[in-house]
Amino acid sequence: MTAKAFRQLNIDPEFKNLIRPLRREEYRQLELNLVVEGCWEDIIAWNDTIIDGHNRYEICNKMRIPYGVKELDFPSRDAAIAWICANQLGRRNISEETRKYLIGKQYEVEKKVQRNRNGYNQYRPNPNIAVGRGRPIDEESGRRTAARLGRKYHVSGATVQKYAKYSAALDTIEQNAPELVPHILSGAYKISFENIVALSEMEPEELKALSKKIGKNPYAFARYSESRRCLYSDASAKPGTAAAEQPAIKTMPAYDPDAEVAGLTLTIPSWMSSIDRTKSMAHLEAISPAARQNLLAALTELEGKIQEMLNAIEGES
Repeated sequence: MTAKAFRQLNIDPEFKNLIRPLRREEYRQLELNLVVEGCWEDIIAWNDTIIDGHNRYEICNKMRIPYGVKELDFPSRDAAIAWICANQLGRRNISEETRKYLIGKQYEVEKKVQRNRNGYNQYRPNPNIAVGRGRPIDEESGRRTAARLGRKYHVSGATVQKYAKYSAALDTIEQNAPELVPHILSGAYKISFENIVALSEMEPEELKALSKKIGKNPYAFARYSESRRCLYSDASAKPGTAAAEQPAIKTMPAYDPDAEVAGLTLTIPSWMSSIDRTKSMAHLEAISPAARQNLLAALTELEGKIQEMLNAIEGES
């Protein structure tokens, strides 16, 4: 653990997008943990740019909680991205969709890292046009990278290369309908590999229209097939246009109005447990004025939010 302080770090959108966003209840729990226990895990950076710890950095600066920063050294941006992917894939709370995306992304950047490590790039191509069984050298390098990552993540090399197509398709979708991608990666929108590729090949305006039809309901699983049917029913109503074939997409249960409240209800006992533990273990008379003030401010804000929620519940009853 490095020395704790405050430091100005950069946030790279591409790096941040590779990290699973926290759900609201997870963010609230992290915020409470940091206020009560402090920041015990270093924020990881490369060239003063965060590669792990974006939420801790945001909360700690907002709540004035000192934190440590550990700098890692990478030869290139692609190497940093490969590390982020591998680090995220080591977590247990990522969706299967995110796992596929990260494996595919790691494969693509590690191919480039290996090629550049050998001194070859788009300006200095490898003079050896074939190796082994007559495969082009880039293809052979990609095959070996896929096989290595396949062994690491317990899938075949061919599956790794399929995941690379999946991640490339999602990157293309993000350019025209960025609001869709977090829902797909979270597993909220159940869309097959074939239809992800089909989405990436849609015209930008068509994709934007489809995204608008799906809407932004963070609680429900998207009925993609119904949205696409609705989109093309509008088109088929015009002379000379025909309805498109409907992709087979799994439809999941509708919005549960109790979901958010249930999540908050499950979180509250851990808050009470943290408070009880601090009361019993911390020597409150010995803490610094700054720590006392931070805790008092956080508890006062929490008290206000609790009163707001109580008022809201009573107003609806």
